[in-house]
Amino acid sequence: MYFPRFGVTALSIPWIASCKFPASLPFEDGSFDGAIAMHMLYHLTDPAVAVAEMHRVLKPGGFLAVTTNGANNMRRLYELTTAFGGTPYDPAAAAFGFPDAERLLQERFGNVKSYVHPAHMRVTSPDDVFLALTSYPPGDQADDRQLIAFKDAIQSAFAEGGGALDVPKETGLFLAIKDKS
Repeated sequence: MYFPRFGVTALSIPWIASCKFPASLPFEDGSFDGAIAMHMLYHLTDPAVAVAEMHRVLKPGGFLAVTTNGANNMRRLYELTTAFGGTPYDPAAAAFGFPDAERLLQERFGNVKSYVHPAHMRVTSPDDVFLALTSYPPGDQADDRQLIAFKDAIQSAFAEGGGALDVPKETGLFLAIKDKS
């Protein structure tokens, strides 16, 4: 994908349904000025393979930008899922969080800059929380007893919040530059 405004060619990788990054991308070494992996490495079975391949296809001086979630991302929301056996933390951050991004990029590129972007989400509908968190595992497998407990937990959280659920978010950008040699 070419960005004329910036004069660069960047690699855009479509969703990989199998969650397995291709062992080798169909591009020659040093083909791209940049690659961006936005909230996708935590979906892969081996993020190191993806980082290595993106490094390979970058030109010297090319960049890799990775975004992922921090350990406290939406923790207030995920704590509610313990009613049906969920984890009290963001599963994406557990799979590939800030320490993983920092380590993998440092190992492959020898440099990494990180930028943490805290944010805030205010949820005003208990039904939205219920529907969102029961639309995928383990919520979609919850039995009636667990779903009642989950609804009760949501109602309590909204009551404590005066009719809303305030959820801190934590996202990070990790930027690495391929050595020019």
